[in-house]
Amino acid sequence: MKVYHLMGSAPYYTNCYLFTDNQGNAVLFDCSIRWEKIDAILKNDKAELKAIFMTHGHHDHRECMDEVRQMCDAPVYMGRHDILQFHMEDVKEYKEKETFEIGEMKIFAFHTPGHTQGGYCFKCEDMLICGDTLFAGTIGRTDLPGGDYATIMESLKVIAEVVGKQNPKVMPGHAHFSTFNQEKEYNPYLKEALKCL
Repeated sequence: MKVYHLMGSAPYYTNCYLFTDNQGNAVLFDCSIRWEKIDAILKNDKAELKAIFMTHGHHDHRECMDEVRQMCDAPVYMGRHDILQFHMEDVKEYKEKETFEIGEMKIFAFHTPGHTQGGYCFKCEDMLICGDTLFAGTIGRTDLPGGDYATIMESLKVIAEVVGKQNPKVMPGHAHFSTFNQEKEYNPYLKEALKCL
């Protein structure tokens, strides 16, 4: 499997991730990348985009979604609360704790509200795609509509339970990558959330 880190435009520089496997399958996490960049990778890897997994519904994570959907038939998935809040159409709803098996890729999707009510994170092999729930050294904002500080702290516990004793790469929706062990040691919010676990 190949993993591509693609960054959206200013001012948000949203992190998007494109995975391709050896069987010609591809999945995209968040959609702030112009189609021509995605298409170039798909053609190079001889892959077809099979799904678009949204971490949440904020505009900076879906600014190119309409363009991409016009160019391919891949279904878009988003949490139910965000589908309703952002009035999304023709979007599929995640089931809680759902595993997607697409070719060689096994992707575990789990609900992590707090930044938005419909936020989701994903575990795939040694990677944790966490949108705006968990960042290197901090967490996502909770002062926007649908955000809640107590809820995002509970979601950090859920992430820790999913990760268990593993140390996946933390791949957030903005800024730098990290590892989960590093966040457990240095991220004050994660440390606070895990005190009672």
